[in-house]
Amino acid sequence: MDLFRDSGWEVRREPQVPGEADLVVKNGNREYVIELKRAPESRRDRVVPLLAEAILQAQAYAQKIPQARGLAIIASPHLSSAVVEQALEFHHNYAPDVAVGFFDDRGFRVFRAPGLESLNSPAPQIDQRRRAVPESQSYALFSDLGQWMLKVILAQHIEPRFLSAPRRKIRNASELALAAGVSQVSASRLVRQLEAEGFLDRYADQLELVRIEDLLEEWQAAERRAFKEIPCRWVIPGHGRKQLESALQDYSARQIHQQPAENYGERSSPRVCLGLFAAAEALGVGFVQGVPPVLYVERMQAELIQQLGISQERAIQADVYLRIPSHKESIFRAAVEHKGVLASDALQVWLDVSNHPSRGKEQADRIRDQVLSPLLSR
Repeated sequence: MDLFRDSGWEVRREPQVPGEADLVVKNGNREYVIELKRAPESRRDRVVPLLAEAILQAQAYAQKIPQARGLAIIASPHLSSAVVEQALEFHHNYAPDVAVGFFDDRGFRVFRAPGLESLNSPAPQIDQRRRAVPESQSYALFSDLGQWMLKVILAQHIEPRFLSAPRRKIRNASELALAAGVSQVSASRLVRQLEAEGFLDRYADQLELVRIEDLLEEWQAAERRAFKEIPCRWVIPGHGRKQLESALQDYSARQIHQQPAENYGERSSPRVCLGLFAAAEALGVGFVQGVPPVLYVERMQAELIQQLGISQERAIQADVYLRIPSHKESIFRAAVEHKGVLASDALQVWLDVSNHPSRGKEQADRIRDQVLSPLLSR
């Protein structure tokens, strides 16, 4: 392999017979027996089993060559950092003594092998070089309406109780615009950008996303931005949660029936929904306790604060946080009603809690397993 030769390693290709390694590479006193597996897709359920098989075979082959170590390598047209991290976690837990490596056709490379560290090439640098569309001409996939349209496309693979969106076969940008309630121009730009980024199946008879793991990884990164969050306290201490629940039910009942969905921008009262762990609890997938609830509010309004029974005054230790999102339509259009209270959708919760210090990763993993698995297993 040129990758090793260019780095000064002697490469010996073994005969393609059962029970023999794919390659043997040597540099000074270091020698590796390589078992190479190619993963057609960047998915955990594909990459980790292939890695496990490659590790076992590399270990067996290395026993036949004194002083050599096994090196299990996974190659793929496109590997996401998230999947590689999951594979490395498997490697660390079950076979830390075996050297491993990962690379893809873009040039992304990760090696956990003494003497091969210089071959590593991080994904972010490669991702910046690979973009086919100049940044100045590209449509932001993760703009407010962009995120909402992505949720509409993905909704057919997520149960309605976890995400509120039209569920229908969408064959083109025109039908996406109609389903999402956005302009034809916005929908067309999103579809073109999905195609340019390689996230759209060009051969499907409808808008079908591919490389979803990579798309969600980029979506997560786009959501790690500053937001306005306001700490508040209960007006009546000790009865705050019951009071909040009751107030939200009353407020949400008026909100739900206030206007048709197509008139979101004309509402006089700000939209409100539970967010983060409080939303996860309402959706039936929560397990983190003791974290002050977060409410997404469209905008601050004195009447809203009063109706919710909270106050911004002397809120040094917050009982509840009001969060004003930058992507309002994506959050409020997809919110799910549960017992008269609106909660942000499960995909949004997954995006929001993934990097939260209060056991956010565990909460995100639960949502991934219980809600997003049909989406990711395709």
